[in-house]
Amino acid sequence: MRLEAGQPAVMFFTNDVKGDYERIKARGTEFTMPPTQVTGSTIAQLKDTCGNLIQISQLVRY
Repeated sequence: MRLEAGQPAVMFFTNDVKGDYERIKARGTEFTMPPTQVTGSTIAQLKDTCGNLIQISQLVRY
């Protein structure tokens, strides 16, 4: 149900979302959203091996 609604099943926080995106993508992972700036953070979304939507997030540091 979450996948159909486009909601991530889980979210992980990182200090380098763009670097993690490049590293994970280079290993063949399918991303549904590249690093994208949204209010207060930069996020990227990918599918795990079971099709669940996973989000990695980097919070903006003020």
